[in-house]
Amino acid sequence: MKKRTKWILLSILILLLVLFGLHRYYVYVMQDTWNEETAAIQAAKQQTGIVSVEKTWKSVWDEVVWVIQGKNENGEALMVWLPASGDAHEEPLASGTSEEQIRDIIKEQLPEARIVRLMPGIYEGEYVWQLFYKEKEHHYYQFFKFSDGSALPDKFTLPNR
Repeated sequence: MKKRTKWILLSILILLLVLFGLHRYYVYVMQDTWNEETAAIQAAKQQTGIVSVEKTWKSVWDEVVWVIQGKNENGEALMVWLPASGDAHEEPLASGTSEEQIRDIIKEQLPEARIVRLMPGIYEGEYVWQLFYKEKEHHYYQFFKFSDGSALPDKFTLPNR
């Protein structure tokens, strides 16, 4: 082989080893989170009527809460809140506000806001949608009731850097 071909093959091999190492590091870092999520899904299936899972969120505010959206055996959409310190709470999605509905409410009430993250959670014992957004040069947290989509009075402003 020519010297140039050897260097090209060696470079490709090194690149593949680096990519494999990055993949293994990612798996190592994420494994605990994936295990927690799997355990939360299993607990929700055991404690509630949820049989299929569509989406999961991990909310950390007052306490760590896994929220699971899925369906029961009748095909009805459900939301399940699974706090680390208590039993699961299950509500039909039809009795509250869906993610699409809450996004519409947010666009109406906060037209200048750019949503960074929207997730369900628990705030002061109430089931809520937790909104993290940017408006102009500031970031804010605001909570909306899951039951009717109304905004809670507390709004948290994060300081600029």
